Amino acid sequence: MIKAVWLISICILLASAIESQTTYENSNFTLSAPLNGNGNQTLYNYNRFRVNEQVREGNWFSVGIGDIENILGRELIQSNAYKTLSTGRSDTSFSTQTKTYDYDEGQMYAQLYRLYGGYTDEKHTVTLGLQKVSMGVGRIWNPTDLFNPKNPLALEPDEVYGAFALSYSYAPSSLSQITAVAAQRADKSFKYAGRAKGYLGVADAAIDVVSADDVSMLGYELEGELLDTGVELRSEGGWFDDKLLHQKFFQGLIGADYAFDNSFMLIGEWLHTSRTFDQELRFRIPSGALNNLVRSKDYAAISCGYQFDPLLYGTLTIIVNAHDGSFYTGPALRYSLDDDMMLGLGMMLYEGKNQSEFGTLGQTYYVNFKITF
Repeated sequence: MIKAVWLISICILLASAIESQTTYENSNFTLSAPLNGNGNQTLYNYNRFRVNEQVREGNWFSVGIGDIENILGRELIQSNAYKTLSTGRSDTSFSTQTKTYDYDEGQMYAQLYRLYGGYTDEKHTVTLGLQKVSMGVGRIWNPTDLFNPKNPLALEPDEVYGAFALSYSYAPSSLSQITAVAAQRADKSFKYAGRAKGYLGVADAAIDVVSADDVSMLGYELEGELLDTGVELRSEGGWFDDKLLHQKFFQGLIGADYAFDNSFMLIGEWLHTSRTFDQELRFRIPSGALNNLVRSKDYAAISCGYQFDPLLYGTLTIIVNAHDGSFYTGPALRYSLDDDMMLGLGMMLYEGKNQSEFGTLGQTYYVNFKITF
């Protein structure tokens, strides 16, 4: 009897020490976009219902995020652009997406977005599972990120596939960190990465190394304040060996950002690569660094944001191909209906001469409604 009381007491104490949080989010986009290169606008709807479960007990933690996604629009689903896009999958040893369920006007599927757990304290962090492996300091581009790079031209640039990886970080001091990563890929091979970061007196600096069967990289990161001006300067880049294309090249960026007193935020970046890959992209030739293949040696980008009032926030992003002069413009407004609901309006505008990189992509307009509960 006494043992039973002790066991019950221990279980109650353990349960009380566990902190858990469950949130639900529904993001809905209604879009008008051109399909199949015919210039005609097509109206369709994309909805994502997300469940986010986070658990913490002392130094131990776990995170699980799952989505149910629905595409409504038969013309979109039958388009060549969507068929090509829908073939994309996470580079993991298991499928993170279910088979699609087709119905009259659309299709639906579920996706495992993140599922990882681990241990953290002042000096050590170990994480295992489907996670985001963060590398680089760029705000618009991240050329050193060969695990889950973002696409600045995507509707949601930060929505990226996870990597199934074991990650370990050691912090010798509050200003330095050493990280090692091993990720298993779809073909059962592994991609390895190492990162050593420290403070050099005027800026944070890091050396990045990535090695895999199809690509390798030696990269760097620099980030620091320009004197006492409040201007943050940064740079990142890498020397890449694409073993599938049998090409070696450099790609890097320089950037700066500044937050004004009136809540206006300005970001600028310049991306440079030593080699262009127009034919490789046009004919979809297999590559070990596909997201680093670009059509111009230089791109310039400006992104800004302004808080018009406590409820209304606006952003504008412009990306220019410095070779052919074509450009992308992405204005957006977000209005907070309350603490848990947001209404957004945006455009994705592409301009340029015929046969230029952005000149044939047309214009996309969208309305976004998001609710969290």
